[in-house]
This record gives sequence, structure tokens and C-alpha cells, in this order.
Amino acid sequence: MSRSTTTTRRTSTILKMRSSFCYAEVILSISAKETDRTFSYAVPPELRDRIRRGMRVLVPFGAGNRRREAYVIGLSDATALDQAKIKQIERILDDRPALGEKTLELAFWMKEKYYTTLANCLRCVLPAGVKEREEGDLAKTVRYACLNAENPETAAFLSDPRGLGAAQTLVMQALLQGEAPAAGLKAALNISDSPLKTLEKKNLIRIYEKSLPDGPLSGARTYDKTPERPVLTREQENAAAVLCAGLRGKNPKPTLICGVTGSGKTEVYLRVIEDAVAAGKQAIMLVPEISLTPQTVEAFIRRLGDSVAVTHSRLTPLERYGQWKKARDGEVSVMIGPRSAVFAPFENLGCIIVDEEHESVYKSETAPKYSAKEVAIKRAEQTGALAVFGSATPSVESFRRTETGEFDLLTMTERINGMFPRITVVDMRLEMAEGNMSLFSRAFAEALGESIRKGEQSILFLNRRGHSTFVSCRRCGNVLRCENCSVNYTYHIHDDLLVCHYCGKRAENPSLCPACGSRFIRYFGVGTQKVEEELRKLFPGVGVIRMDTDTTSGKGSHEALLRAFREQKAQVLLGTQMIAKGLDFPKVTLVGVLAADLSLHTGDFRSGETTFQLLTQVAGRAGRASAPGEVYIQTYNPEHYAIRYAKEQDYRGFYEHEIVLRRQMDYPPFTHVFSVMFTGENEKRVILALHKLLEIMIYCNRKGMFEMLGPAPAIVSRIKRKYRWKILVKAKDEARLLAFAEYCVGKMREKAKADMEGLDVYMTMDPEFQE
Repeated sequence: MSRSTTTTRRTSTILKMRSSFCYAEVILSISAKETDRTFSYAVPPELRDRIRRGMRVLVPFGAGNRRREAYVIGLSDATALDQAKIKQIERILDDRPALGEKTLELAFWMKEKYYTTLANCLRCVLPAGVKEREEGDLAKTVRYACLNAENPETAAFLSDPRGLGAAQTLVMQALLQGEAPAAGLKAALNISDSPLKTLEKKNLIRIYEKSLPDGPLSGARTYDKTPERPVLTREQENAAAVLCAGLRGKNPKPTLICGVTGSGKTEVYLRVIEDAVAAGKQAIMLVPEISLTPQTVEAFIRRLGDSVAVTHSRLTPLERYGQWKKARDGEVSVMIGPRSAVFAPFENLGCIIVDEEHESVYKSETAPKYSAKEVAIKRAEQTGALAVFGSATPSVESFRRTETGEFDLLTMTERINGMFPRITVVDMRLEMAEGNMSLFSRAFAEALGESIRKGEQSILFLNRRGHSTFVSCRRCGNVLRCENCSVNYTYHIHDDLLVCHYCGKRAENPSLCPACGSRFIRYFGVGTQKVEEELRKLFPGVGVIRMDTDTTSGKGSHEALLRAFREQKAQVLLGTQMIAKGLDFPKVTLVGVLAADLSLHTGDFRSGETTFQLLTQVAGRAGRASAPGEVYIQTYNPEHYAIRYAKEQDYRGFYEHEIVLRRQMDYPPFTHVFSVMFTGENEKRVILALHKLLEIMIYCNRKGMFEMLGPAPAIVSRIKRKYRWKILVKAKDEARLLAFAEYCVGKMREKAKADMEGLDVYMTMDPEFQE
């Protein structure tokens, strides 16, 4: 028998084996519960040698046979269904499976863990930009726009935009910074394609196709490579040695690093990741905020070069896809980014590091409401990788896991430069009593003026937490609280009422302080723009960079603003949470915290923890180089334990105080909390439906295993014309709690269909922030 005949027969046998998969089980890329099940489709003969589990396909679905993207999760050679009624797969969208076996396993786990649809989970683990597009089409070209410099009218319109629409003017101004992807422009400016087309017709801009760049790191490749490793401190050396040993072990236990600010945790992370890459493995490095990414990426590129990739939400969909594809194809070994980077498709994962692990942003606010920290632990279990969580202020839940034996603990108690900043707490009640009605205390204003005169840099942190407002007395510091739940009331300006967002209790807004009788009692709130105005009045001509949602909405804006501050183009950096942690500016010697009270009174049982973390982290930005640092914390509650422990930089003292309160009030980590939220355009119907759900829960809770709180309005009680109310259910057993909530909601859907019509239901286990 000839060699060619043997090869032909072998190939024929392989094709026969593959062609036996005549049917595919798929999950449609539709979020609805009604379609959250497998559907059977026939695989046409021409696709049978290509189709694999984990691939994306296009299928006809519904009465109109509308094309839908779907994920192949099973293949078989037979079906019990009527073959004449089975529709065929139209096309395969991937060259190779987009979803590996472990990724599919992870998605199934997420579906059960976070009470959501499998389609939501499968979409979540894939990068934006993939949906309903063939893999070969994703990496070709991107549509770019730039100013038409050859047209003399372009400059004329830039100086006098009369004759242009508002959106066209925005585009012209944005393109002054240089060319930009059209999709990115539309997203950043919140505009349609129309202004771009109109400007192109007027010959004021050019629109053209451009090959997809190497990715968001193409500019970063110009960084000087510095493979030299700094000399480690004793604590750094010990932490790196322990973690690298765990990296080489079998199924290592997750490890928590509790290290003070400036102790050199990033260098420890680098050593561990370098060790993993040297061993032929891959690593994921999670950072909590987009503002940290450029700084972290720079440090890693200097040491690891082209093996680093980055992903975050400000990249275009094609850029995110490009980074994901590099990870999947083995072109890079390290993925850095916020929450979504945890899904990097590495096949030989060595370690996952979660920096600033206490941050609530690691919990997704949209379905599936997953915790990147829990996903990291799951992925480490799947692959035998090492999971590392690091922070100067670990979450209470994470530190508790070191006491129960779930996590190992490493501590780093000394700063690299050996100097901690001097922290002063300023009682703003005394400032007011002595006639100072300014946003700045006299001591801080004097220190800031001195810093400016010396040419040093300062950070002003506005401790602002989203939409919450509370009522407090500026004379005595009293804050009105709900006696049922040990959290403060939230002020609802439209109703002029105080509401507890746990149990729903309401109270009148007093005109006089019930503690001291002062008339200086009102809801508290101040914005960064107001602070900037006051700052410029006090110090005319001072250079100020403001970082908030208004100034950081554009692509690359975080990096540009932080680079400008690092290059000392301004002496003062003013911002909210995004400047509070992880950033390292050697020239910063002074930090001021304005309104430390704001995060104390968010109506959340974690408010003390959040405040301690924020104050400790922002204080850590001062004096990180050779010059000593100073920190001023302005507050109306200087006696609060969170502020006292932050002043002393005493995490262990704070934890011991907080854990006692959590145990007394039966809050996590001693119990689990499940949130059931109903939303709808008619508030009365939303409230009525929740009360009926509560009746079902009370009936099903005859043994008293569960505690229900509410119904109560959400902190943001209306979004996009929809009212939001919720019930919180507490229990120690997570599995039983989930089963109880699912059963009760299912009964509600079954018995009260009319009441549920037009309402949306959102269910979250252990929300890390008050909804």
C-alpha cells in the first residue's frame, strides 16, 4: 500500500470521526431568562470538520428566523428531536474556539454563583468588539478622523465656529489634539455619525481607514527598559520569597498581603510575576481604577518589555479584542487591567494578583454582578495558580479569611523610605465657631500656601461618594441615624424626608439639631468645581489639575492629566476617589482631605470601613520620596473611630473595632446579604409588588432562618424614569439564602404575573456597595 493511500485513508477516518457531530447544542446570546437554555441546531456537512465546542456561530431563531449569535456548548451525533424541524447553523464566526474548556466551566459557575443567565456570563468573559463579527474581520482596519490642514477654512472655523453645529464644534476641538478613532470620538462626545459626515462634506476633516495598531501599548514601548532590580527591604524579600515558593507549589492557598502605603508591594508583585514568566507561565495583574493603569503598565514594561498587554474600558472594542487575542494566542504573558482583565484567556496561568483588593469596583454593577476577587480565586482553583490580594487597608471580609484559615497572611509594616507622614485632624466645628466659614481650615490653608511658595506639590482630596447626602449639624457634628439599623438616614430633597435605605423607616427633616438645638443643620454636599473656585480665589495663579468625571471622560484623559502633574505642570491635584490610592508622586509633600465626613454617612454598614480605607490611602500619597509628608484631615466628627485609626495609620486597631460591630449587628462577614430590587416607571406598582414579595417571604420563612429588611428605596431611587425599591434578606448559609430568594421570586412570578408586568427584577448576593 502506498504512503499516499495510507494518508488518504487516515484523513478519511478523521473526517468521518468529525462528521459524526451532526448536531450542536447552543446558548443564544440573549440575556432573557426565557431563552436561558440550550437549543439544538443541525450542523451542515461543510461545517462539520470545523465546528468545535466553545465557538461562536450564527443561527436562525424565532418565527422570523432572525440571525442570532450563539455559543456552542455541546456536540453530538444524534438527537431525539424531530430532524425535519431542526434548523441549521448558518455560519461559524471563529477560526478557533473563543471559549476554552476552563472558560466554559467558569461561565457555568458564574451563572449559579451570581444568579444570572449563562448568556450574560459567556458574553462577560469575552472582550467587547467580538459580538456577531467574524474573527478574521476584527483585526483589519479602524476608521479614523483628523482635521484637514490643507483647507484654509479649517483654521478659520476653529477660531470662529459660527456656522457649525454644537456637535461639529466639539469634534473640531477634540481633533485639535490629533487624529482619533471615529468610534472613540463618538463615544467620548456622545454624538452620532452625522457630525463627522457633515464635517467631511464641508472638507474640514478627513475620514480614512487605518490598519489596527499594535494596541494601546504602542506608545509605551518608548519607555526606557530598566531590567535592574532595586535592592529589596527585609520585608519585601520575605514576602517575595514566600509567594514565589507558593507559585512553585501545588494548589497554593490564596495569600493576603497587608502592607502599609509605600512599603513596596508593587515591587513584590513584579518579582512574583517575573518568576512566573521565567517558568513559562502567565500572570494577571488587576488594578482597581483606570487611573492606575498607565503607571502600573509603565513599571511592568520597563521590566518585562513586550510580554505585557493591557485592557480597560477606555480602549476601543477593537483594541480590547486585540489584547485579548494576543493573550489567547500566547503572544503576551502578562495582562494588566481593571476588573475585566480577570478573564484574560491564558492557558497556563501561574498567578493572579489583585492590587488594592479592598476596592468595591472589583464587584460589577451590571449583570452578571460578579466579584473579580471571587472569580480570581475560582480561576486559581481551576488552574493551580497562586491568587494574591494586596492592600494597605484590606477589606474586613478578606482579613477575616486569614483568621478562618482560608487565606495565608503576609504583613509589611515599614515604608521603604522609613518615614510616615505627619497627620493632623482638624475639627471643623471649632473652625466654624471661630468664624471660619471657608472650605479650608486655617491650618491647612497656611500649609498649602507654604507648599506653593516652596514649589512643592499638593493633593486635595474631596471625600465624595456618589449620590448620597446626609443631614448633619455643623455646630456639634451630630448625624441623624436610624436606630433600627445603625446606619445614617439619607436625605431625599424632593420629599424633604429622611429615609433609611435598609429598613425603609422615614423621619421628618428637622429644622433644629435634636442634640444641641443649633439651626446649623442641613444636608451636606460639595463638588470639585466649587473647591477649585475657592482654591483659585485663595491662591491666584496657582496651577490646578482637577480630576473628576467631567475632566476624565475622554480616552487617554486619565493618563494625560496624571502625566502633566508628574511633570510638575501644576502644583495642586484636586480630585475624588480616583486620586486616593496607588498613585506615586515623589514631589507631593502635602495632602488635604476636605469633608472627611462624606463617606462616613453614606447609609451603608460599610461606611466606617470605607472612610478608614480612603483616609489611609490618600494619606499615603504624601512624603513617598526623601521629603517628609504632611496630611490634614478636615472633619466634623474627629472622635469617630474610623478617623482616629486613620490618623494613627493603625489597620489592625481599626479591624478589631469594626469586626466587633459587624458581629453585633450580624453583618458580613458573619452573614450573607441578598438584595432583591424591583424597578418600574410606576412607583406605587413597584412598592406594591415588593410588599407582596415580602408576604411570600414571611410565609416561606416560618422557621425563622432568614431576616428581611425593607422594602426600602434604593440610594439612587430613580434612574432613567424607573423607580428602584428593594428588599434585603440576611442569612448565614449562602446556598440556602440563594435558594430561598430564588424560590420566593419564582413564586411571585407564578402567582402575581399581573403585578410583575412591566417590572424588572435585579438580584445580587453580597453587594459590595449600597444600591
